[in-house]
Amino acid sequence: MSKYTHMFSPLKIGAMEIKNRVFMSPHGMVGLGIGTDRQVGYFEARAKGGAGLMVIASCQVVPAPLVPPGWFIEAYNPDHIPAIRRIVDAAHKHGAKIAVQGVWMMADVDQAQASGIAPHTVLSDTQPRSMTTIEVEALIEAHAVAAAHAQDAGADGFEFPINAGGGLQSFTSEFYNERTDRFGGSLENRMRIVVEILAAIRQRVRPDFAIGIAVNADESTLGARGIDDGIAQCKILEDTGMVDWLRITARGQKPQMTQYHYPSSYVVKEGTHLDAAAAVKRAVKLPVISGGRVLTPAFADQAIADNRCDMVFVARSVIADPEWPNKCRDDRTAEIRACIGDLEGCFLRSCYGQPVGCTVNPDIGFEHEGDILPAAVAKHVVIAGAGPAGMQAAMVAAKRGHTVTLLEKSDQLGGHVTLQAMLPGLSDRADIIGWLKLQLDKLGVDIRMNTEATIESVAALKADAILVATGARYSKTGSSKNQLPGVPGAGLDHVFTPEEVLLEHARLGKRIIVYDNTAYEVGPGIAEYLADQGKDVTFVTMDSAMAMSVTELGLNKLIARRVIPKVRFLPSTEIVEIDPANVRLRDYFTGAETILEGIDNTILITSKPPQESLFHALVGSGTDVRIIGDAREARWSVFATDEAIKDGRRAGMAV
Repeated sequence: MSKYTHMFSPLKIGAMEIKNRVFMSPHGMVGLGIGTDRQVGYFEARAKGGAGLMVIASCQVVPAPLVPPGWFIEAYNPDHIPAIRRIVDAAHKHGAKIAVQGVWMMADVDQAQASGIAPHTVLSDTQPRSMTTIEVEALIEAHAVAAAHAQDAGADGFEFPINAGGGLQSFTSEFYNERTDRFGGSLENRMRIVVEILAAIRQRVRPDFAIGIAVNADESTLGARGIDDGIAQCKILEDTGMVDWLRITARGQKPQMTQYHYPSSYVVKEGTHLDAAAAVKRAVKLPVISGGRVLTPAFADQAIADNRCDMVFVARSVIADPEWPNKCRDDRTAEIRACIGDLEGCFLRSCYGQPVGCTVNPDIGFEHEGDILPAAVAKHVVIAGAGPAGMQAAMVAAKRGHTVTLLEKSDQLGGHVTLQAMLPGLSDRADIIGWLKLQLDKLGVDIRMNTEATIESVAALKADAILVATGARYSKTGSSKNQLPGVPGAGLDHVFTPEEVLLEHARLGKRIIVYDNTAYEVGPGIAEYLADQGKDVTFVTMDSAMAMSVTELGLNKLIARRVIPKVRFLPSTEIVEIDPANVRLRDYFTGAETILEGIDNTILITSKPPQESLFHALVGSGTDVRIIGDAREARWSVFATDEAIKDGRRAGMAV
């Protein structure tokens, strides 16, 4: 029996008998294809991994032409019932219950919204007209049709959201809805469309078909009165007698407050929605499901024990490790491949219209292929560099039966991931390196620290295949995409790179300039790291704001709020020249120059050239030589770790 007795006790929701309290909340893993083996394999892996109740995310209740075709199941379309059925059957095979999430995406240029008074914020910066009553009634019917299709596909239930800043929240929220008919005005009128959807669904489905609603119970981030309105909404839903569960979120509002909807590692508190959920649970008798960056079984179990919720939802934890529930149940927490909270491989990819995956889990989309099979011929594989690409490649190659020797010239594993993990708010990034090290030790990989890979040392190992994963280092010249010639004076002894500051422990003075042209989290992180040590830090960037590459995630807001109060911030500014005591700056727009005097050190975070010399030296040696990770193509902003780990998987499968 699991020591997490609350988390792994059964629960009844409606007619569903659920084996545990782990709810895989809906998340759109786009790019796997509709009804394909890849999509079905994704869900089956997580059902096999122990999830009790799962939800298929973002199934459209009406057409959404602005959404890339093939991203989401069309719940309104009877032709997609077989795709849903394949997923449902795969989940049921492993004892999981599964529901369909029906979503009105407001992604049709010919479609109106609840009230034209409010900007349409989710998919585009537009402001559609108000819907007619006939259109509202058609939308109600569309939800009922979608739910009936879910039932026809064998699903156990249907959930629809009135949260996250779009769709039906445009009716229920006082900020979006200023209608004057029966669907606007009082809270009861704003909730009317939801109540009528419930009634329409109940007329279409069996009595034992479960219905849940996702509620944004606290809109205080937009200026609302907060949890009281959310509780009132939940009471209205309970009073209908037609709802089987409530899934409670709080504050998350895309795109204005995405940083709360998808809490990152900067949001250190587990269970970011549970305060709101606990308040709702005290007010209603319906089962309450909630979570928000839940990482550990101890926390999840205690949340249920404390009556803050009846069931804990997780998304990214089971994206990162499909076996998260089973490993929690069996108290194998050291084996969990934890979500590092960077949001890059998952949500950010979708913002760019790319297939969604996971920074730490490169196996997404390959689950249907089963376990990694042994190679036809066992080889000796030598890998130069123990960053994320090299470690992932070593793990996969070893799983395939190869003998693997991993060489690392420093005394630390992890490369730039280890560097990032030293910065405020990013410590979770070390988790993936720890997990990979554990796997390599179990597989018997020969890891040689403080050992530089050279032509001679590699030749002595008599390798059959060599993977060059030597990574990249921040430029010593200050060259960036906006300043190609570099920075005059960058070669002076008091000018450093992040590696020299964080990994090589350069001695720093009191007054420091951090010059960041990468638009990522490392520059602000170093500025905060040094400011927290009492340094007088000036943060200079040619960009107009900090960390602009993570703007879609809302992380730029969190970062700026952390860092700007601690440093002097000079945006839209370039360094013209560094001399032994001073730094000359120029406003990027006006051309006005200023001089900062008495600067002890300047830290350059500008670009990251690949460390490629070993690869070029080995090419033509007669051995199978491949270059991977940052050594092949360095990334200084988002997706660097994501791409490195995926590259490592590909290389490990190819040798």
